[in-house]
Amino acid sequence: MKITLLPSEKGDCLLVEADAVSILADGGMPGSYASEVRGFLGEWAEDTGKDLDLVYVSHVDQDHIAGVLQLLEDTVKWRVFDHKHANGHRASKPPFKRPPKIKRIWHNAFKAMVDESEAIGSVLAARANTLSSSTNPSLLRLADAFRSVANSIPEAIKVSRRIASDQLNIPLNGEFGNLLAMVREQEEISLNPASSLAIRIIGPCKKDLEILRKYWKNWLANSENAGSVDKLEAWLEDNEGPIPPGFGVSIDDELGNRKSVTEPNLASLMLLLEEPKPGGGVTRVILTGDGHADDILAGLTHHGRLADGAGLHVDVLKLQHHGSEHNLDRSFAKRITADHYLICANGEHENPDLRVLEVLLDSRLGAAEHLSPNPQADQPFTIWLNCSTEYLEKQQDAHIAKKGAPSNKLAKCIAQFTAVEQKLANAKQASNGRLKLKYLKASPLALEV
Repeated sequence: MKITLLPSEKGDCLLVEADAVSILADGGMPGSYASEVRGFLGEWAEDTGKDLDLVYVSHVDQDHIAGVLQLLEDTVKWRVFDHKHANGHRASKPPFKRPPKIKRIWHNAFKAMVDESEAIGSVLAARANTLSSSTNPSLLRLADAFRSVANSIPEAIKVSRRIASDQLNIPLNGEFGNLLAMVREQEEISLNPASSLAIRIIGPCKKDLEILRKYWKNWLANSENAGSVDKLEAWLEDNEGPIPPGFGVSIDDELGNRKSVTEPNLASLMLLLEEPKPGGGVTRVILTGDGHADDILAGLTHHGRLADGAGLHVDVLKLQHHGSEHNLDRSFAKRITADHYLICANGEHENPDLRVLEVLLDSRLGAAEHLSPNPQADQPFTIWLNCSTEYLEKQQDAHIAKKGAPSNKLAKCIAQFTAVEQKLANAKQASNGRLKLKYLKASPLALEV
């Protein structure tokens, strides 16, 4: 199995090549897709002759779905060219290589989960515009969050329209009876009879989708959300944000608060990939989207991969939600260990969080009370990041050359990633060769499992 970590800014984008099956897991942000992922996928399709057996969209947030939408738009442009060319009409080829064919998509469309999706998007966009005029940092962070969801809703609707039978005609959730993809009773899913790859859905559960639907309906019905934000502004003026790290709380009090995870993230579509190894055993990969530790454990338990109170060691764990402090805690890091930890983040929103890295490192290299009891926990392991300070500094140089001044957002990302790299470098030095680090600096990273 081969996993390529593609640039995705603050989002996720992974290409998984298994036995006779290829999967694109999320598409990242529009900018990273246009500048790098588009070219990579075009070259990959041309060189290998492979199709994408599955495009898997974990959830509707923009940093996961926007690149997938652009992939579909690129496919449309090539189909228009082919149609014109076949009918003798003058046509120019699109200025990028032909994208790979998409055989199927798994995607829980926002409109299928929430009937009022377009109305919700309009309200959120209006709230974002109002909050953006504030000088309060908390309000500006909230505006960014509102705008991200507002942008992702129409993108999710466009994805559904593009893959419909009257346009690209790409099957949606066919393995789930064209219904919502969720944890069900089926033991495994195979995308190709010639492939030994088995896929199991470990999230979301039906209750998570029902909570998401109820949450948004109640949110829209609340006149305070649909109307004035005066009360919200007043509250935020008095509450500048969460308790600062180290201010009367321990690291374990700060991490893994499920109530701090948004409902769309809790409804992330999460997968367990399993493939027999040539010499015996099974390669296991967990793809987590922006899901929460508790739900990952519940999904693994549902499929009999995790006994009550026991742990599980896998080949690859894609760390959930870009290493956010809300989605992972010490208990999870001790129960689920991996040979390879993948982190998709670029420092935005302070991801990966330094406290998350600390508990992850503690589970493999720390004091006895923090070490994972898994038998494989004392083995060498690698942390992979689809970004680096060097990569971000090149982006900053390009921004300065174009705009004449540095980007404040990139400066914050560079500061966070510098701290991340220093923490990991210190851990590597103290690990006696057990920890390896892989950063994206120029070309996408390729992990051979």
